[in-house]
Amino acid sequence: MALFGGRVQDLHEYRVPRDFYYKGWRGESEQLQDGTQGRDQLQDLFASEKGNDMAWVLQQLLETGGDERSVTLPATGLTKYHTPVLPCQGIFRSSCTSNVSTSEAFHRGIDALRQLKLEARNISKQKNRDMVFSSPEDLFRKLLCDVRERLRSVFELSFEDTISLFPSGTDAEFMPALLGLMRAQSQSVRGNETFTVVTAAGEVGSGTTLAAMGKHFAKQLPSGRSVPVDEPSVFPESTQEGSITGLNVFMRSSDGKLLSKEERDQLVQDAVDEAAAAMDDKGMAKYGCVVVHMVVGSKTGVCMPSDDLMDQLVRQYGNFVLPVVDACQGRLGEGAIRSYLDKGRVVLCTGSKFFGGPPFSGVCLMSSDVAKEFDFLLESTASQQVLTNGSLDEYTTAPLISDDLPKLRSLLPRRALNYGVLMRWLVALHGMEGYYAEVPKDARVRLLTSWTSGVRQLIETKNTKLVQVLDDGDHQDRTDDASDEQAAALASIVSFHCRCNRGKPETSADSMTMDELRHVQLLMASDLSMKYGDINLQGPAKSRCFMGQPVDLSPGKDAAKINVLRVAASAPLILRAWQEGLEPVLLEDQALFEKLIFILENWQTLQPFESKM
Repeated sequence: MALFGGRVQDLHEYRVPRDFYYKGWRGESEQLQDGTQGRDQLQDLFASEKGNDMAWVLQQLLETGGDERSVTLPATGLTKYHTPVLPCQGIFRSSCTSNVSTSEAFHRGIDALRQLKLEARNISKQKNRDMVFSSPEDLFRKLLCDVRERLRSVFELSFEDTISLFPSGTDAEFMPALLGLMRAQSQSVRGNETFTVVTAAGEVGSGTTLAAMGKHFAKQLPSGRSVPVDEPSVFPESTQEGSITGLNVFMRSSDGKLLSKEERDQLVQDAVDEAAAAMDDKGMAKYGCVVVHMVVGSKTGVCMPSDDLMDQLVRQYGNFVLPVVDACQGRLGEGAIRSYLDKGRVVLCTGSKFFGGPPFSGVCLMSSDVAKEFDFLLESTASQQVLTNGSLDEYTTAPLISDDLPKLRSLLPRRALNYGVLMRWLVALHGMEGYYAEVPKDARVRLLTSWTSGVRQLIETKNTKLVQVLDDGDHQDRTDDASDEQAAALASIVSFHCRCNRGKPETSADSMTMDELRHVQLLMASDLSMKYGDINLQGPAKSRCFMGQPVDLSPGKDAAKINVLRVAASAPLILRAWQEGLEPVLLEDQALFEKLIFILENWQTLQPFESKM
């Protein structure tokens, strides 16, 4: 009982109703047409023979609801990017590709699973009673809402900005692709086709160009279905109108040399100008919208095009240009996303690169004005048919989409509940919040810069032809400003050329293929004493060292083998350096490069068997 306004009233009168509105969760699950709640993946796992093993259940969830990149391979226990899903001992410098979760972050996921399991048990015992959660689905939606609100705090977003979650950053590309397609179809001054400019091509996600063109990019869909060979497009292309044409714009010359900022900008300007001037066979302007990607930053930490050019393109072409920021590396300055949204740019980001989350988790961020345009364009029958006749529902469902995009949500299924996306974001947020909440900005910049300088100096002092730092010429430019957090974070991807000893004097420091570098990455992630028991291995050779995947610096070009491997700092690493000091971190890097040089020196013994034939 309680006293309000001088009289006693029943507390039940002041209870929060079950259907209260809380930015993306209404606390009320929806039944299927047959009156059931439908099958629930999580409950099936809990009911299985190993359902009480929370680590096992979490591993299953982390590997589902995405594509094949998140799945561990039975032969190695690693994903295709040579990282395990379960935490392990090792040296972790792979954040530019794929992370190994810290034990602390992994246990945040287990905490959420425990909550889900106990709530489900309570629901089953309290049938026909008034409860906040009427089904496990309610708690799923509540946790999704918590993820959004925590991201809102991390990225300094307003309550009006929209946050839509995706299985990966590549999947999130479908949002600007759909918006560009709808813009093109909604006007009659120009043609109805869409043109998308993918910058830093070859140094963004391997599926980026296909996804930006509205096409499937992986063998396995987040829904679990495999992609039929005769179904290349996510958005149907019944006519030429509504198709999306893509253009890859590279940032390097054929010999792997990085182009200057001005040269990179000019390539993008030329691509947009040519798209704007293109005519169809009827003499009409061909494209109704050009989607322009600004990459912040590439696999080697470079940006393309500049912020100034993006502003110029929008001033020049207005709504004809849809600016998109590919910030999937997550190497951003404080407040950067806020600035991009205020300029009307769609922002794509992840929790699974710099922020240390498991593979993979993506998010599409829009300002209120862009989101309103998106949902308004979906009112047209043509736009709705793109969704109802397409397969976007294989990638996302209504609960993952921002509540401020009601039309889009209404056109997507309510189920299946993607627990994989939820859990991957919950684990990623542990590193994100620790980085921004515990480490002051000036310390973050200092530690990022000091780690990068320390690693580069470590490689240089080795004085070996087998490992040499990539000289892009702009490294100093990116680290000169002691207050620029974004520049410091981007520079913390350290790329280097690897050469191997093939056993002959003339090939004692020979260039390597991409496949060979992938095998080096696998060997680095392995305890060599377990793989090569007949060799007396000690010290660093036994350490598991996780690195970024190799990058081809001259993709699609008939050139010499110009490629690099990478190590990179992450938010969890910088948090650790803040707590423990930088010295123990750099000692690990010393061990990592000792193992790498050992592998390259003994390549004739350690190379894959088929390479010896």
